[in-house]
Amino acid sequence: MKTLFLFAAILFSVILYSQDTMRVVNHYNDGQIYDSFMRNSVGEKEGAYVQYSRFGKKYISGQYNNGVPFGTWNYYSADTSGRLVQTLDFDSHKEVFVDSIRVPALICGPRFFGGRIAQNEYIARRIKSDFTKEEREAYRNRPFIVSFSIDHQTLKVVGVSVDDKDLQDAFKNKLLAIVSEMPSWLPPVCKDKNEVWRFSVAIVL
Repeated sequence: MKTLFLFAAILFSVILYSQDTMRVVNHYNDGQIYDSFMRNSVGEKEGAYVQYSRFGKKYISGQYNNGVPFGTWNYYSADTSGRLVQTLDFDSHKEVFVDSIRVPALICGPRFFGGRIAQNEYIARRIKSDFTKEEREAYRNRPFIVSFSIDHQTLKVVGVSVDDKDLQDAFKNKLLAIVSEMPSWLPPVCKDKNEVWRFSVAIVL
């Protein structure tokens, strides 16, 4: 499901501390709440998460366990109706509900499980776990473009490649592994499922 990137419109955050946790409330520049969640003692999202549209309607809701989504997540339309368009079960990795009329208007082709936010969070977790501190410092803020395709039968990532040919093999293999080991994508809700779907992601250390 396509996720809108609205971070540039966020002007300020309100952070409330409570022993080992803190509540974070981000706002749009007009004062409306963008999202609300808790961070645990190691800085990861914990417990209930809610994101709102510019119309003040619930846009995304779910639960985190130490920065990892779990349980049932609901995704709503970004318009004034705030209508439910998708429900995902992160425990079983299944799409419980999808509004086949509205979702095609947002994206065609295979969909990353949980949308762009979940994809970015997955990549961030892998960067943190797979690369050393020295590697992250040496390549800080340098984007590496990783291209890949989605197999229309298995919905898994295939044909992964990195544009930068001058990287050392060990470093390059870490980039390839992050994308190669992505969880299976959701099937397309429009167009021919046999079409070859090509994607790319920018991995920034």
